[in-house]
Amino acid sequence: MKIVAVCGLGVGSSIIAKMNIESILSDEDKSDVTVDTVDLGSITSAPADIYVTTRELADEFPEDLKEKTIVLTNFVDKADIKAHLDPKMEELEGK
Repeated sequence: MKIVAVCGLGVGSSIIAKMNIESILSDEDKSDVTVDTVDLGSITSAPADIYVTTRELADEFPEDLKEKTIVLTNFVDKADIKAHLDPKMEELEGK
């Protein structure tokens, strides 16, 4: 499974999100999941199972990726990330 954190430039908040997602995955022993970062303009060249972004950028996502997207209000709050990420991962694992 691949997760991509998306921010405006791909080097700021998405790096923070990536680190927090990797920490959550490590705590859950999910070493088979990779996490990358990308800027909004490059999203179509970054295939993933799950995209993670902010509310401000979610509206700019291509329609075909919105179903795979988790919209967060805070890339720093690990509890909030986990609350959104775990159900989405379970949904994908169940398919």
